[in-house]
Amino acid sequence: MLTRLLTIVADVFEIFGQIKLAERCWRKIVHFRPDAENLTTAGFICFKNGNSENAEQFFLKALDKCPTYYQALFNLGFLRQNKNLHHDAIGFFSQAIAINEKCDVAYYGRAQSLLQNGLIEKAIMDLKQTIEIQPFAPHAYYKLAHTYAKINNLEKSKQIIQRLLTFEPQVGNQLKKELKLET
Repeated sequence: MLTRLLTIVADVFEIFGQIKLAERCWRKIVHFRPDAENLTTAGFICFKNGNSENAEQFFLKALDKCPTYYQALFNLGFLRQNKNLHHDAIGFFSQAIAINEKCDVAYYGRAQSLLQNGLIEKAIMDLKQTIEIQPFAPHAYYKLAHTYAKINNLEKSKQIIQRLLTFEPQVGNQLKKELKLET
């Protein structure tokens, strides 16, 4: 009962941008109920607060509780990615994908880190997989169109933009301008 009340209070604090207070609530929640989900949420709130070290500790504790909790693995990947540790990030994203092959955000995150490591073809495959899982994810189309343009495959970029224009015209038109393409 107490953890449920603290969760509601933490959510209200987060909604109103009081992340430090939300973090304090989540620290109490995990003291009373340290399951993988709560530990991962506490880590995410710490990360939002700029507290990467504690965030990482919470994610690792979540994995101690449940080694197959892909959300903790994804968040560790995202944390490492933000520290420009892209090789580590790729590893964590890959583990999350191995556990849940429908985790679109892990494919997208891994694609970002693959691009940072110059592994463009692998990144393209992950971006396509992101789109297959989440067909209305404009961020994946956006990144894929830019990636094709980067390797001078403007025809593929145009195809991506055409598809994007059908459900997210503002982003599609923005891409046309950025890439200086007529579709």
